[in-house]
Amino acid sequence: MSEAPRPSRLAVAADAIHTRRMRKRHLQSVAVIAILASVGVGALLLSGCGDASAKSESDRVLIVLDAGHGGRDPGAVCEGVKEADVNLAIAKCVADLIEADGRLTVKLTRTLDISVSLENRIAVANDADADLYLSIQSNACEYSDATGVVTLVSDTLDEGAPSWQFAEILQDAVTSATGARDRGVRAQDLYLHRAKMPAALIEVGFLTNNGERTQLTDPVYQQTIAQGIYDGIVAYIEYTDPSLAEI
Repeated sequence: MSEAPRPSRLAVAADAIHTRRMRKRHLQSVAVIAILASVGVGALLLSGCGDASAKSESDRVLIVLDAGHGGRDPGAVCEGVKEADVNLAIAKCVADLIEADGRLTVKLTRTLDISVSLENRIAVANDADADLYLSIQSNACEYSDATGVVTLVSDTLDEGAPSWQFAEILQDAVTSATGARDRGVRAQDLYLHRAKMPAALIEVGFLTNNGERTQLTDPVYQQTIAQGIYDGIVAYIEYTDPSLAEI
């Protein structure tokens, strides 16, 4: 007797996003029913809550962006440039792009130069029942000629996991946008294994390389990186839920 075909990596990733979104919609429906029971349909219509064309925030795809390091932990510091500052600048650019997309919404683990533990960064995503988690960081190396972009996933995951799918699409999008050296997707021992949703960490360039450090501190290049990250997020979301591409 032949074995049933195994689900594709795409099917696994799509099911993860679809299940999470359907759970959110169910919870939203329960909340609406409770409100209707307490205040009445008439009051809701008068207040504008009956507008079916308005897309509620809870029905949007939620992405949590983590600007790596911060506060007491500046990350790599090269020629006076702090990694934490670069990471935050890029994360804010990505957040602006996400907020302009009516299908998506975003939370940042930090918006200031403050210390946030690794556990609390992941907790922000888990507690919010986020659909995706992405940590944005800059790289450093003892060899000053090292350059390029690399995306990391937890080494606790198989290559068919949704996080790998997300990382591969993201890596392609960012290297295409920036023209930076493609260092690929790699698995490492990371705190990302605590995430309950697809999660990745992208290293957008090397502060220890003079050329890339100059680029990483340039607002125009930061926006280019941000556009690549946004494009990767959208590509993954549409890849796993084609109905979103029609909105």
